[in-house]
Amino acid sequence: MNERLYKRKIRLLISIVLVLAMAFSGCNGKQKKQERKRENRQESQQEKKETVKADNKDLSKSEQSLQNLQKNLRRSRMPMAAAYLGYADDNSPFRDQVRTLLKNGKYEEQYSFLADVPKENYISYNGEEVYAIVPQSTQYAMKVESFDWDENANAMVRDTLYISQKAAPVILKCNLSELSYNVVITLTKGTETFSYSPSLSLMDGALYAYNLDGMEIYDFTLYDNLEIPVWNECGECGGCGDPEGYGAPLKAAGEEPGLIGQWISTELKNQSGQNITYGMYFGDYQYFEFQYGQMGHDLECWSGTFEVTDQFRNGDAIFPFTDASTEWFYSY
Repeated sequence: MNERLYKRKIRLLISIVLVLAMAFSGCNGKQKKQERKRENRQESQQEKKETVKADNKDLSKSEQSLQNLQKNLRRSRMPMAAAYLGYADDNSPFRDQVRTLLKNGKYEEQYSFLADVPKENYISYNGEEVYAIVPQSTQYAMKVESFDWDENANAMVRDTLYISQKAAPVILKCNLSELSYNVVITLTKGTETFSYSPSLSLMDGALYAYNLDGMEIYDFTLYDNLEIPVWNECGECGGCGDPEGYGAPLKAAGEEPGLIGQWISTELKNQSGQNITYGMYFGDYQYFEFQYGQMGHDLECWSGTFEVTDQFRNGDAIFPFTDASTEWFYSY
């Protein structure tokens, strides 16, 4: 009986030892597991820091300049940035002319990514005004379309010039006239849509940095370096030569610089009292074009020929809404 009791005590003691050993082992394993998780977390955080550091280190100057501009767009909550680069024609390769514009405009330092825009992102349409368009991020889809104005001054989409599901910077040539633009750029992200047609202000020739809904875009044009053609003492546009191909300017009633070129008046009002813009273009071989109206609205256009005469009759109304008044027109 005593022997049986002794054996039971031994078994009980062994059981207690085993339970304690298992408990200790479990606690120790749990502690080691937590330590491993902590170590893994620290390693992961360190890897992320190193990855970010490596990514920033690996960014080229071009990529960094684009990233900085897009960061400013996000901070300003603007979906798009644009810059007016100057003029280009169809007489030489578009990309070569853009390289010259970027060099002359000194975009290499602050916006060097423009020089790396790929060939497929160059869009050349009817016109000579050159713009750089930069979306806020690749999260937007981007589409560039051409359009015409119908007889009621409504924009009618014509062709899709460019489309991408991941928006990227593009170089765009467009706009036959300062009075009417001919392309529209649309950014889409989910239910968010933003459209903009690049054009120049008729008041000062700067980029018009608003869309038709009054939403602002970021203008990063380097105006101090922008070459804008002006009439000089020779009576010619841009220099004592004929860079625009208009021929010798015509002299009218002894006035300088002559008629050839674009003339704008922005001080007139229509019968409803709204500001209205007049534009006249005198070209070579007596070609004449006249447009009036608000930008994108109620636009009226005529074209034909003209002749210079010194015979004027008081009281004649040359254009609608002018009556017999005298108005100022500015060479643009």
